[in-house]
Amino acid sequence: MVDALQFAGGKFHCPVTLYAAHPEASRTLVILPALGVTARKYAGLAQRLVAAGHNVLVADWPGQGESQPRPGWRFNYGYRQLVEEFLPKLLQLARRHFPQAVPVLLGHSLGGHIATLYAAANPASPVAVIGVACGNIHYRHWQGPSRLLTPSVALLFGLLASLLGHLPGQRLGFGGREARSLMRDWGRVAFTGHYRHLGLTLAPAARNRVASLYIQIEGDKFAPPASTQGLAELIQVEPQLLYLASPRPPQENPHSAWLRAPQSVVDCIGQWLATATGSPREMALAQP
Repeated sequence: MVDALQFAGGKFHCPVTLYAAHPEASRTLVILPALGVTARKYAGLAQRLVAAGHNVLVADWPGQGESQPRPGWRFNYGYRQLVEEFLPKLLQLARRHFPQAVPVLLGHSLGGHIATLYAAANPASPVAVIGVACGNIHYRHWQGPSRLLTPSVALLFGLLASLLGHLPGQRLGFGGREARSLMRDWGRVAFTGHYRHLGLTLAPAARNRVASLYIQIEGDKFAPPASTQGLAELIQVEPQLLYLASPRPPQENPHSAWLRAPQSVVDCIGQWLATATGSPREMALAQP
C-alpha cells in the first residue's frame, strides 16, 4: 500500500509505503532511513517486522529514492524541518492508516538522530524511539586517527555543499544527493557534540518520559559505543543500550550490513516492546 505526503510547502513529494500486519496489530513501526539509503533497502526489515505482528511505514527522506525533486539551490531542508514537519506528517499517516495501533519510531543512523531529536523536543510524547546503528557524531566519541576523520569529512562536505548547493554524496561514496542545510547541521555536531544550532527547544533528559532503546552493532565504526551512548543521553539519564553481534561476515560494513539479515534486530525490538513500553491501550489514550 502506498500513500504520499508533501513537505516544505509542497516543494517535495514523498511517497510512503505501508505494510499491514493482522487487524489486531497494536503497533506501527515508522522506519526512518540512514543517510543515502533508500526506503526500498528496508523492505526485508519491514517484512520481518510484519511477520512479527507489527504494521510498518517507511518513506524516503525528501529528495531521496522515490521522492522528488532532488536537493539543490531551490530545494533545501535541514534537521529542524525534518523534526518539526516531516516526522509529524509521517506519524499522522501512520495513525490514519492504522488508527488502532501506536506508532513507534525506528531510526537507522541519520534516522536515529532525527527520532531522538523528535523525542527531545516532545518529552511527553507517547511515541517510543528505537535507534539502530546510530550515534552522536562528535569527534570525541572516536579514538585514534578516526577522531580526526569525522571533523575533516564534515568540513569538506560542508564546503562542497555550500559551493554546489547540495552534497554530491553518490560521487563521494557517502550518502546520496544531500541537502546542503542537512549536511551543515550534521557537520556542526561533529565539531560541537550538541544540537543547539538547530533552534529546537530540547527538554533535559531528566524530564523526558519517552521510552527508548538503542541497538549498537558490534564492529560498527560509523557508530561506536561512545557515539551511541552520546546520542541516547539526549533523552535518557541512564541510556538503555543493547549490543548485538553483526549478523553478517566481518568484511561487510556492520553499520548497514544488518539490513541483509535483520532477524536479530527484529527479535530485540519485539522483546523490548513487550516489556519496556506501556500497554498499547495506555499509549493510544495518551496520543494527541
